[in-house]
Amino acid sequence: MRGAFQYIAGFTPVHRLHPLVKILYLFLTLAVVLIPYHPDKQSLLAAATWVAVGVILWLLARMGWSSFSFLFKFLSAIFLFLIVTQGFLYQSTGPDLFRFGHLEIWGSDVGKVSVEGVFFGIILSLRILAATLALPVLVATTSSSQLMAALSSLKVPARVAFVFVSALSFTHLVIQLWENILEAQKLRAFDIEAMGLFQRARRAYVPVITPLILLLFRKGNDLQVALESKAFGASGPKTQMEVLPWKLSDTFAALSLLLAFAAVLAVRFSL
Repeated sequence: MRGAFQYIAGFTPVHRLHPLVKILYLFLTLAVVLIPYHPDKQSLLAAATWVAVGVILWLLARMGWSSFSFLFKFLSAIFLFLIVTQGFLYQSTGPDLFRFGHLEIWGSDVGKVSVEGVFFGIILSLRILAATLALPVLVATTSSSQLMAALSSLKVPARVAFVFVSALSFTHLVIQLWENILEAQKLRAFDIEAMGLFQRARRAYVPVITPLILLLFRKGNDLQVALESKAFGASGPKTQMEVLPWKLSDTFAALSLLLAFAAVLAVRFSL
């Protein structure tokens, strides 16, 4: 779980890429997710193409199957829910996959499972998967100093850049604190995993969320003291720990991503 949301030192092709290339991948992923889709083969192929780009980057970064399998298991319930609900509720004039009768609710015939609805649910799942694969590629292969240097080269204000990088770092921190609190509560015979669904909703999360919030406040206070001791926010030119040159491989990677994005658009909007 931690591997997908924390920096993992390495010397893979993705680690060696300039952070701006990986930020470009994030923005292209956002564009792919937000373009309109329809329940047809073109939309399915377009979404699957960008998911394939994300999987290739994961393999090149050698991030490990455990991180990917955790994300997929975490999202599988959401995918199943989307496919089933869209199959029943999507207003379709096409053929039916199954029909159980006729029951109209909110203007939709929920007595059938439409082919277009199932297609649309699969496309929604692929869009969510593509977005989920993108952020770990940046976080797990780029250190905080590299991100700060990249954002500084884009003339992003230092405060804004720090907030962005800190937000990415806090994702791993929250996960680590959550797991530590769960382990500590197990030592006190308070095991959430052994509880039933209703018991867990009624009494399980307050003893975990309360110390999590208090610890985050304490971490935030420590961070404030550390920033003040290092004159954060002082006027004058800012220096960076790392100087990141733009290499030929970065140009090739950026052009490859743009070509893949153009291919997705061509497939999606082709006649």
